[in-house]
Amino acid sequence: MATTAAKPATMDDFLRAEANAPEGTRLALIDGEIVEWGANMTTRNARHSTTLAKIACILWNWLEQHAEIVGVITGGEARCRMRHTPELIVGLDLAFFQGREHAEAATTGSFFDGAPVVAIEILSGSDTHDDVVGRIRVFFDCGVQQVWIVDPDLRNVTIYRPSGDDELFTTKHVLTAEPELPGFKTPVEALFPKKI
Repeated sequence: MATTAAKPATMDDFLRAEANAPEGTRLALIDGEIVEWGANMTTRNARHSTTLAKIACILWNWLEQHAEIVGVITGGEARCRMRHTPELIVGLDLAFFQGREHAEAATTGSFFDGAPVVAIEILSGSDTHDDVVGRIRVFFDCGVQQVWIVDPDLRNVTIYRPSGDDELFTTKHVLTAEPELPGFKTPVEALFPKKI
């Protein structure tokens, strides 16, 4: 007897599941299936949230200094439909979206439609190696050009690219992100809370 395959979940299904999920559950829609996405937590620790705020501020300053670039910096589990067929919806710690449609979505939309140029994930204690590698692969499959994995414990950033030209930046380095972020550079130390 033949079995009928379940119908792939849609954006509407995802939004219903998200509304009904226990508080703090991170969901994603990947290849028509609603799954948990990374760490399941209701709040972020102080180091994670401060690092996120510092990176967002530095990226905003860069974007405002480049009026010729139309885009938006977003953070805090920003909902993003990275692909339509099959639908793939994730939350992003931080991202740079380029294009007028994304800048407009920041003021009028309920989600970003399309992959960001740069996706930034800040590691938490509950992230596993497999989780992180899986997220990087999903991002690349959807067209993200750079994935930053930020480690607040080791105070470093690794930039992954689909080409495999990955770079590790420690607190001894100045982080650059050419060509996707033209003219962007910042001391890595500036991305993390100051040690007292």
